[in-house]
Amino acid sequence: AGGGRKAPTEFLRMLCGGNNEGDLIGEGPNSGCTLKIMDMRPKSAAMGNRTQGYGYENTNNYRGSTIGFYGIGNIHAVRDAYQKVNALCLSPTTSDFQWMQLVENTGWPSMIRLILSASWQTAFHVHYNRLPVLVHCSHGWDRTSQVPALAQLLLDPHYRTREGFSALVEKDFLSFGHPFHTRCGHGEGRNDQGGGDEGQLSPIFLQFLDCVFQLVNQFPDYFEFNARYLLLLSEHVYSCRFGTLLCDSEREREVVAGIRQRTYCMWEYLDSVPELVNPAFQRSATTRGVLMMPLPMLLRNVTLWTDRHSMHGAKATVPCVPPGLGSSGGRNPPAYVVRPPGERPVALHATGDADAGAALKRATDDAEMWKETALAALREVQQLKEGRVTEE
Repeated sequence: AGGGRKAPTEFLRMLCGGNNEGDLIGEGPNSGCTLKIMDMRPKSAAMGNRTQGYGYENTNNYRGSTIGFYGIGNIHAVRDAYQKVNALCLSPTTSDFQWMQLVENTGWPSMIRLILSASWQTAFHVHYNRLPVLVHCSHGWDRTSQVPALAQLLLDPHYRTREGFSALVEKDFLSFGHPFHTRCGHGEGRNDQGGGDEGQLSPIFLQFLDCVFQLVNQFPDYFEFNARYLLLLSEHVYSCRFGTLLCDSEREREVVAGIRQRTYCMWEYLDSVPELVNPAFQRSATTRGVLMMPLPMLLRNVTLWTDRHSMHGAKATVPCVPPGLGSSGGRNPPAYVVRPPGERPVALHATGDADAGAALKRATDDAEMWKETALAALREVQQLKEGRVTEE
């Protein structure tokens, strides 16, 4: 498709796999379409918004334009699906024999597929149909940040490097106004007075990272960073250890709070950890181009991000880390937590060698120490209560 030459129709049909084929192939360079409008909402939701004074574009007012609706759920649907998959992964009574069915029933994998599909179709229109694409949802900072960012990952190899990925997040989420504080509830307890609207909490950025994980997991050689990079990033979205992803807008970060001057940069920290680099990545001719796999291949291989969702689960789950990125040449499973350089990682307790036995003993000793500390605190509280009763 390079050099302005149109790809064969049979090849494009193979890429689409019957998914929205008429829209994708029918709007090529000779179709008369000059602008593709992609509304991320379900069409019913877009029509319902008209009652509130909103709505969607009338293509009669934009000559040569076409509009499509892509059915991605709103923040409330995302929150509900995330709570379901979280409860499923943390439950000690979840059936292992129906695991995949139960995961699908949460609706989370379906949402990941819808976002990946919309992103792939955006990249298809840009790369093969040579069309400008207008992407939006109801507000312009949730689904509208997710889909173009993922499309740019597919189209531009620069964004598949660590430097490029940080620039992508800064541009499409931070600069475009994704409200991290409102969506993540940073620093707010459930019962805080004057806290934010709990109905606005939603793991939108975590969902975006899950989509990126699907790409990294299926095509690791195309990315300079590995799945552990995304895992550590997902943890620090909520840790508040770095100021990079705090506040709701650029004005709040730069003018009101002065975040850059008062906090550490998360990207600098991630770049300082060598274990987060994919050793198989090479800036070769194959990885420098667009990443346009057949859409059925992408959607059918969507899997649960067990490293993230089952991190604190009650049952052991195999991490979804690509082969070759583990420790000790693949002998030991990779650790869940990436530690600072120089600090020796603790092996998982499931391994059977001497290191694992030592790690298990350290964990047991630590648990006993914290148990004694807690009991001592309880005794002190009890003594204070008894002393108060005696004085009265």
